[in-house]
Amino acid sequence: MNKINQKESESIEKINSEILKQSHIAIDTEFMRERTYFAKLCLVQIATPSSIFCIDTISNNNLKEFWNSISNSSCIFHSARQDLEVIFQNSNLLPNKIFDTQIAAGLVGFEPQISYANLVEKLCGKVLKKSQTRANWEKRPLSKEMINYAREDVEFLLEMHTILLEKLKKMDRISWAEEDSKSLNNCNLYKFDPNEAINRIKSAKYLSGQTKKAIHLLLKWREKKAIEKNLPRQWILRDKTLVNIASTSIEFNGDFSDIKNISDRFIKKNGDEIIKILEKSRISAEDYPSEKKINEKQKKIMAEMQKFIVKISKSLNIAPEIIATKKEIKLYLMAKNKSKLIKGWRKNLTEKKFLELTE
Repeated sequence: MNKINQKESESIEKINSEILKQSHIAIDTEFMRERTYFAKLCLVQIATPSSIFCIDTISNNNLKEFWNSISNSSCIFHSARQDLEVIFQNSNLLPNKIFDTQIAAGLVGFEPQISYANLVEKLCGKVLKKSQTRANWEKRPLSKEMINYAREDVEFLLEMHTILLEKLKKMDRISWAEEDSKSLNNCNLYKFDPNEAINRIKSAKYLSGQTKKAIHLLLKWREKKAIEKNLPRQWILRDKTLVNIASTSIEFNGDFSDIKNISDRFIKKNGDEIIKILEKSRISAEDYPSEKKINEKQKKIMAEMQKFIVKISKSLNIAPEIIATKKEIKLYLMAKNKSKLIKGWRKNLTEKKFLELTE
């Protein structure tokens, strides 16, 4: 079995066996996604108290049992979201439970979104090399430097987990870290919902009718093409160009001449499809209203909410945006049922004051 491993003689089955013996493991991934729609998983690093394994996911095609082992494990990550996405794309599974050291660090007073290297230095007193941050992880064989870099990415996660748990326990915030970590361990986050595609273009939310419907339908078309070709969305059609097409009366291929930065090749291959989409957008577009803008009264309430968040964040010695960003406060005002401020530890901190401000 071709793998990169501290103990070359061990098989993937033995790695699975060791994983399943642990109460929790540390995990990280290396992947490439600059030229593809789906990230290409190149390496999975696993740390247990006694071993570090680097599993070559390019050379190993049969990793079903390995992914099953991960799905039954409690896993420690740092900044888990992208790792979870690529794991889900490759296995259609997620770990049984996760703990994100970046989330935990923010809840005990470190800066939001602290990097792995900075947290290792602050908690473990080790300075990590950053020489392989732009490495080509598809390359085989991997250099010794790349393997060492990959190993370091999980080497200190178990130690940091122990230190952060102790800090969280003293502050009575373990449940906070568990709640926020659990919110990332949700397969729905890593599945594409065509109806959410329009949220990728911020300017579209204040449009309405035919133009908004055209953008929505074009985004769904682009997503389908990107998946089929496994290419980045912007390589299929750039956002700005897509909006320009949706905002222009195009009925024939010749009408594309008014659109900047669109090639004859693209028009030849996709023009007819685009025209059909635009024709469809002109029918029954009343279901695409403009998103309501925040009014003056809501702006004043929002300002008071932000002041309150700053006040309690100081008392808790955590950054305000860890409790609620400006965007999250606005969501609470505009679509309360979608806000994370109506549940869990954030609700306990904010509910009384926010109800007072909005009643």
